[in-house]
Amino acid sequence: MLFAFAEKVAAGQGERDKLFGFAETLFAGGDYYRAITEYKRFNYLYPVDILVEKTDFRIGECYFKAGRWVEAIDFFNAFIRQYPAGARRLDALYLKGQAEKEQKRYTDALITFNELIRTGGAAYRDRALYEEALVLLAQQEWQRARETFASLPQESPLYPSAIIYSDGLGRMDSLPRKSPALAGTLAAVLPGAGHLYAERPQDALVSFLLNGSFIWAAMELFRNNNNVAGGIVAFFELGWYSGNIYSAVSSAHKYNKRIRDEFLHGLKEKSGISFYRDQTGGHYVMYSIMF
Repeated sequence: MLFAFAEKVAAGQGERDKLFGFAETLFAGGDYYRAITEYKRFNYLYPVDILVEKTDFRIGECYFKAGRWVEAIDFFNAFIRQYPAGARRLDALYLKGQAEKEQKRYTDALITFNELIRTGGAAYRDRALYEEALVLLAQQEWQRARETFASLPQESPLYPSAIIYSDGLGRMDSLPRKSPALAGTLAAVLPGAGHLYAERPQDALVSFLLNGSFIWAAMELFRNNNNVAGGIVAFFELGWYSGNIYSAVSSAHKYNKRIRDEFLHGLKEKSGISFYRDQTGGHYVMYSIMF
């Protein structure tokens, strides 16, 4: 009888291990939606098992890796409440902050990363500081982002990347830019001139020819005493003329945004930082630099 009982226990243990192993295989293979189902099945069948906290965390990871940011945020909030002193609380905070950043919930992300900085210790502080700086970068708070990047200690593996960002952000004011006010003034003086200043020669040519044609047509009609037709053409030309000024101002803004975005993209490419977590729960930083 004792042998039969042991066999039954072993069989149950075997089924448990198979179920968890299958869920882990789906997770590792990127089949996150099916993995969620299997992790939930495990929790239902083994609600007091030692692995329940891990399977719960894996469900949140599945939502995160699948790009379901809202579900990930909600799940990690619940996870942190359920396991306030759990071994994976800090990991949950980190992924929650990243999901909030992806959702452009920047204020929430900053609160989350600040909590991680306060409570996570050295193992999490540097990564949380780095992510906080990236959030400030997304908010276009260049100076605060620069200061946060610069605050990472030199012994941190993230320091080489952070210093690239910090030094680069210090050069933001020296980037070439176009004055929207000047672009609008030039367009008002000569249609197309504002676009040419904003380095959009094709738009400049179209604006010059279009406005020039309408102005010439209106003048010819007035000169031939065809005042009604001339008034109609002049009315439409006023719209084109105003549009030319607005478009020139917009072109200057787009030029500045393009230069800024290209510069920031270059910093990101040079920084070459990424984080990953292996199947055993270890955390690693991958760093590459471009010259």
